[in-house]
Amino acid sequence: MNRATDNTSVTSLHIVVVEDDYELRDILVAGLHYFGHRLRGVSDGQALDRALAESPADIIILDLGLPGEDGIAIARRLRNNYNCGVVMVTARGMADERVLGRESGADLYFVKPVNIQELNAALINLAHRLFKRAQAAWRFTSRTSTLHTPQGVTIHLTAQECLLMQKLLEVPGTNVPRREIFKVLNQPDDIYADKRLETLISRLRSKVKSADTTSELPVRARHNMGYAFLAEVSA
Repeated sequence: MNRATDNTSVTSLHIVVVEDDYELRDILVAGLHYFGHRLRGVSDGQALDRALAESPADIIILDLGLPGEDGIAIARRLRNNYNCGVVMVTARGMADERVLGRESGADLYFVKPVNIQELNAALINLAHRLFKRAQAAWRFTSRTSTLHTPQGVTIHLTAQECLLMQKLLEVPGTNVPRREIFKVLNQPDDIYADKRLETLISRLRSKVKSADTTSELPVRARHNMGYAFLAEVSA
């Protein structure tokens, strides 16, 4: 969850509403804004991607019948690339459609018209569950080149730091030989290789500590073997 939900009393969420009907989109945005949330409204999947590239969201509200990429496909992408809540608000209310929505990754499914007060209560409850789930884990998002501490603090990574984390987290907890890391970083395995890698990791440790004094980067050296990321990681 983002800093907006970095506490046990979730009252303000970062929400993106994906709805191509501008009147309904405005109703949802204005209605949820009344409860103190930060809202952005977009019309399709491409606009959603642009919005998430600018800043992450706690919860995405999706219509199913969108132009181009539909809500089902978008939900599946979100599940693979982001750690956020997914709520479907759609006119499609058949049982098989509800099941498909859930199977694609939706946490909640509402059929239009939706009561804004009821929707807000459901979003708050969902945020509490998501916060508790992610509270004790690190999270890495390659798409946005970010590392998130267990306290919810976002660390923006350089290109080299992102490649390093991507390699270490292919299988969290397992040793990654130095030569494999050098290859991923596109660095020669010469007499300076170890020093370059140690410097990269040391700087990342400092960056994490500076942003979140309660967290320490859990990357550990294995003598004459390599490095491993030794902590819980959420998807």
